[in-house]
Amino acid sequence: MLAAIKSCTQSLIGVVVFLTIASIAIVIVAILILDFVHAPPPYRSRDNAIFILTFYTPIFAISAIIVSFLAFAPSQFFQALVLGGSDWLFGQTRFLVLQALPLTAVLTWYCYDYLTPSDIKLAISGGRDLTPHQHGLTTSRYIMTLAIQTPITLFSFLYFETGTHGRSKKPILIAALAAAIVVGTIQGFGAAQMQLRFP
Repeated sequence: MLAAIKSCTQSLIGVVVFLTIASIAIVIVAILILDFVHAPPPYRSRDNAIFILTFYTPIFAISAIIVSFLAFAPSQFFQALVLGGSDWLFGQTRFLVLQALPLTAVLTWYCYDYLTPSDIKLAISGGRDLTPHQHGLTTSRYIMTLAIQTPITLFSFLYFETGTHGRSKKPILIAALAAAIVVGTIQGFGAAQMQLRFP
């Protein structure tokens, strides 16, 4: 059980780091496309874009760390209990953590929906043109949470397995880092394209 808790704690740190890297990539790619690839918006100069990159990126990173920790720490602890408990009760049946993925996704959704500041955009905008976040689990929210939780659970499972068998964790960490950069780049490109369509 202690090995599972230690491994899931370490993988939680990895998850938070990689989600933060993906969030930073989103901001950087979106700003680069909007302000340096295309003509900058009329209300913003390129100097302003550089200021946004240098000033807001660290703030965005800190926010991503806090939100990632609040959303995923309880589900990582739950996975540690499943990993440790399944070994203790049934022997080498660690795949139960993958079978528990639908329940883990519900826990992650609940933590994200109720522990993170869902209405932060509303507060920043002064309440203009935004409706408050509606809490509750819908099919689309569950599918989205499951899609996000699946690679995180797989990462944690593989991280635990490599530690159990004494293999190097570097390939898993490098693959997760590459995935975070690729996903962040794609999301940043999508955010920039949406902004260009609706100036």
